[in-house]
Amino acid sequence: MQDSSRPITGYPVHNVNGCAPPPPAPSATACPYVHSNPYPYYQPPPPQNQRPTFFRLFFIAMAILLFIFGIILLIFWLVLRPHLPDFSIQSFSLSNFDASNQRVTATWNAQFQVSNPNKKLSITYADVVSSVFHKDYFLTETTIVPFLQGTGDVRTLDASFSLADSFVEGKVVDVMNGERSRGEVKFNVGMVADVVFRYSGWRGRRRVLRVWCGDVTLAGSSGRMTGGPKRCLVG
Repeated sequence: MQDSSRPITGYPVHNVNGCAPPPPAPSATACPYVHSNPYPYYQPPPPQNQRPTFFRLFFIAMAILLFIFGIILLIFWLVLRPHLPDFSIQSFSLSNFDASNQRVTATWNAQFQVSNPNKKLSITYADVVSSVFHKDYFLTETTIVPFLQGTGDVRTLDASFSLADSFVEGKVVDVMNGERSRGEVKFNVGMVADVVFRYSGWRGRRRVLRVWCGDVTLAGSSGRMTGGPKRCLVG
């Protein structure tokens, strides 16, 4: 006789507490479910704008070319070794001088010597203007004809200045008359020019040349320069 308390094989086993049996454990050999598109809402990035990249590369290339060009010019400039010309005032005189009541009449004549020390470069001078000052007070100016100076060339320039009953401040007139009465009067002579250095077919950039011949002393009686030729500052 069978024991009624043993479960019958092949039938589901009821929990003695009346609850449903637990679900079967998953099989270790079962294949997991994989979704065909793990990012169903992912959108591809928009195409990048190539214009900024092009301009960036363009500017980099231009900067490199300018740098190389600058190095070439520097080497060329160092090889030629340009030097500023030498200026000196050889003679300076004053005539027909009359100064009274803030009116001045006078004539100055100057002779300059210009030397080009460069062995490979010629110099072109344009817009050449020379001026006469008493101390820092401007009196008069004149224009000198443009000229070309070859390598190693030495040239003489003549300049004539004049005042004809022109107004000059009273204190300047008094100082000039006082200097003449003491035997000598001093003037400053300046010159400004646009110059260009040249080598064969190469032409340098235009630059302003400034010349200053300071404290040129004239004898009060004769009005001629004393002390011989005077070297001028060039810059």
